[in-house]
Amino acid sequence: MKSQSRLSRFAPLILIAGDLLVLLLFIFAGQREHDLTDPVHPILGVLLTTGEFAVAWLVAGWLLGALPKMGGEPEDRPYGVRSLLGRSLNAWLVAAPQGVLIRAFFLKRAVIPTVFLGVTLGLGGMFLLGWRLVFALAWGRVVQQRIRETNG
Repeated sequence: MKSQSRLSRFAPLILIAGDLLVLLLFIFAGQREHDLTDPVHPILGVLLTTGEFAVAWLVAGWLLGALPKMGGEPEDRPYGVRSLLGRSLNAWLVAAPQGVLIRAFFLKRAVIPTVFLGVTLGLGGMFLLGWRLVFALAWGRVVQQRIRETNG
């Protein structure tokens, strides 16, 4: 039981770290596909852009319940597939446009291409929700294994 509670404490960190990594991969793939990488500082450019979207995601995710609470009991952090993906989709539909607005602000652009917003919502959402689906399924297996070990 002790290992389960220890594992439960790390689950929020794993989920958030995965979110940030997936956002970074999405940004990297997009910048590379459209030849937008900074030739002088390519890593810094990807990190800065990821930061713009990460801020929007972390704020929206926290406010809308897509990010897990740190501390507390495992039942305070529902990682079921439907629950996690529903809250995540809701937060992404808020965070993606915010991220696009933050990006436009830093680029000093007054107009945001509709296609860019659509791709960010769709493809970025697929990246993020895909990762969270994998996490929820893996977490469910871990929990079931722990229950079997405890009962059997």
